[in-house]
Amino acid sequence: ELEARLQTHLATHFPKRFPHFSMGSCGCFQFLLKHKKLIHSSTAGQPSQPEDLDAFDVKMGDMLLAKRRCESLASVATTRCAETASLDFSSSLSRSDGRQEEPTDARAQFLRDEVAFGAGEFGPRRGEQRVGYTMPEELLESRPVKLWPIPADATLADNGFELLDIGPALRAAGLSEETFDPTSQDHRREVGRALIAAAEARFGKKAIHLADTSRVSGASVYGEVTVRDTRAGSKLRSAQHIFHMDKFLPGIAKLYGHTGNNAGAQRIADAYWHLWEPDFSTLGVGAAEAAAYIAGASPGMLNLWVSLTPGEVINEPLAVADMRNILLDDSDIDLVSTHKVVFPGLEDTITVLRPRAADGATLMYRPRMRFGEVIMFSTTHTPHSAVWLQGMPNPGRCSGEMRVLMAADLPPARAP
Repeated sequence: ELEARLQTHLATHFPKRFPHFSMGSCGCFQFLLKHKKLIHSSTAGQPSQPEDLDAFDVKMGDMLLAKRRCESLASVATTRCAETASLDFSSSLSRSDGRQEEPTDARAQFLRDEVAFGAGEFGPRRGEQRVGYTMPEELLESRPVKLWPIPADATLADNGFELLDIGPALRAAGLSEETFDPTSQDHRREVGRALIAAAEARFGKKAIHLADTSRVSGASVYGEVTVRDTRAGSKLRSAQHIFHMDKFLPGIAKLYGHTGNNAGAQRIADAYWHLWEPDFSTLGVGAAEAAAYIAGASPGMLNLWVSLTPGEVINEPLAVADMRNILLDDSDIDLVSTHKVVFPGLEDTITVLRPRAADGATLMYRPRMRFGEVIMFSTTHTPHSAVWLQGMPNPGRCSGEMRVLMAADLPPARAP
């Protein structure tokens, strides 16, 4: 009954702000606490009214603690129907392997507060030996942070991320930590195929690989994973050491003089359509449909980040912010800044977090992440960054990432 009232209330009062794909009951409570709104026990369909806010905070806080294990309001059906299909990719991560359960000290970077929203344009630097780009160091501020292990039962619905494992699929294709060559396009495509298969098995929907900056800086092709290699001597992309969201829709909309998630999603589709159109056209998907998938966030755009490091990741792991206690929307523009990232033939964007955005946030990572293990997270909602672990050697690490769009009404069998 409470969940039904939450759903009705949010749909009535926050149809544009509420990211319905990814919030379980816990997230609903956090959302309501943040915006100081109350669910009334009034007749269904009648707008609820604010009540005493102090009493409300106490009441909702108590219920939040009691409801932490609730499943997603909007995604539970999809989640359950995909459970069986996803076992091959997730079962090896559900075991207890004695990994540490205490926080780890690390350092992370954020955007300095004095940098104005949208100031400047970023992109590849002249003379840079690596492909891709990194944020200018002079704009960044380093802060100590605590990292908690990602629980094996974390879900995209409640946390904004979850764990998968494509190690068995890669071994079946003849790739292992001993044989994988990050400079081989054939190997990168094999990893991409495994990631797409894992996403489709997880959701029972078509996963469309979204061309990104690696298509114009690195000449990647459809189905090829983008590789980052921080080891000495590599000319591949380096790690992105700043907490950011790749595609924060309200920030993108503001940068281009608009408001709302729909405007942000449409801007993404417009900017990328010359790269996406050849892949989407064979599926019968147009730019307007692509924008609707993105804005609908059900689950919309996802990032799949996979360790390709031999052995374990010792340092520079990927950290993600748990969405149960950090939820950024169009009322939080002052906590972030969206900037243009300009490549030849593409004007992209990145939304970076200011230090205040992470106040009170729970930051998580996969300790000693192994070859083939995957962190899947929302492209539009989940802040993430490479971080430095304190007191640990840094031999460098190799990772792959792929951005996909989950097409809600296309079966997995259809492919470009």
